[in-house]
Amino acid sequence: MQSAVDSPFAGSGVGGTPGMQPVVPDDGTVQMFTEEAEPGTSELDAVRRTVPAGSTLNETVWQTLKRDLLQIALNLRLVLVPVSKQSTAKRALREWDLWGPMIFSVSLALLLSHQSDSPAKAFSVVFCVLTVGACVLTLNVILLGGKIVFLQACSLLGYCTFPLLVAAAIVSPIQIKVVRLLGMLLGVAWASWAAVPFVSASVSEKRKTLAVYPLMMMYLFLSWVALIG
Repeated sequence: MQSAVDSPFAGSGVGGTPGMQPVVPDDGTVQMFTEEAEPGTSELDAVRRTVPAGSTLNETVWQTLKRDLLQIALNLRLVLVPVSKQSTAKRALREWDLWGPMIFSVSLALLLSHQSDSPAKAFSVVFCVLTVGACVLTLNVILLGGKIVFLQACSLLGYCTFPLLVAAAIVSPIQIKVVRLLGMLLGVAWASWAAVPFVSASVSEKRKTLAVYPLMMMYLFLSWVALIG
């Protein structure tokens, strides 16, 4: 004969001992539904509980835009004043972005295409040169024993084109060829000097000249495109 404890209806008042309650395993389900049923808990609060600390998923659009603009300003300052500690350059290379390089690259392409007789060709040349330059820089750094990824190289090249953009904008209304040549050479020197801290953060100190050399050649080619129009 089946006992009252073993009965499947135990505690329900049907064939079992009155007052006994069934044993429910605690697997967290009861607590989950209890939290969902808590008064005053909105859906937004529930989402915020699931977002880890330091995440940017719950920030506003203005906060995201402000953070990106601040990052562009900090990286651009390292280009304008290239003398910086290697730790600062490493942190900037680690926290790379593509907004600043896109702005400077598009601005340079628009400026050179405006001066050229074939704007579409000049516009495409700038992006082709920067893309090939990023590939060459990535491969060169890896062959020299350094560590860099393709998008980091794109960010580095894009930020360091800012001196070329400034030089091209200054010499654009000038018709004297010698002055134009000196202005663009100064922009190339400035851009190459700005790339040294970033490249030094990727390769050893003894090989930074070999790593900067392809960049200088690429900037010379872009300056030549700016001079010939």
